[in-house]
Amino acid sequence: MDPIDHDEKRDRALIEAALDGDVRALEQLLLAHESRVLRVLRLMGVTAADREDVAQEVFLRVFRHLSRFRRGHAFGGWIYRITVNAAHDHRKKAGARRRSEAAWDSDLDEAPDEGPDPAEAASRAERARRLEQAVEQLSEREREAFVLCELEGLETRQVAQALGVTSITVRRHLSRARRRLQRILAEEKKS
Repeated sequence: MDPIDHDEKRDRALIEAALDGDVRALEQLLLAHESRVLRVLRLMGVTAADREDVAQEVFLRVFRHLSRFRRGHAFGGWIYRITVNAAHDHRKKAGARRRSEAAWDSDLDEAPDEGPDPAEAASRAERARRLEQAVEQLSEREREAFVLCELEGLETRQVAQALGVTSITVRRHLSRARRRLQRILAEEKKS
């Protein structure tokens, strides 16, 4: 069985129970998606210091609006959309249009040791840092498409649902993001 199908079936059962008033089911549902929410918030530029608070806002929005969730749709796509919107709202409130380097740096510092070869781990961390800095330079829509498709591994239709756009629009933003990232990284190599 495909793990995504298993996750969706689990989510549907938990949603039904939560809609019937089962608080534990809602807690299980949110716990099942917590790491994804935190990862997307990081990739969308929410600093480590603010990430937990914004994640709590995501979970509050899920709680408040669960009755609006359209049955038959993927809960994962719905929570991704709420997460992306919460990241936007947070950046607007903070007045920050650009990402803080601290968001990425603090996560790199928290990363576990990659293994016995420190040179390889340092090289891997440097490549990740360069990519993350390049992702910071994308437009919001390009970043959303890239993060959800390439880093989260969602299918185009899932990203379209999460962002409230068409699959064609997602593919267009993703294509632009890839081209811009290639250009940014190539320019960086030259310097």
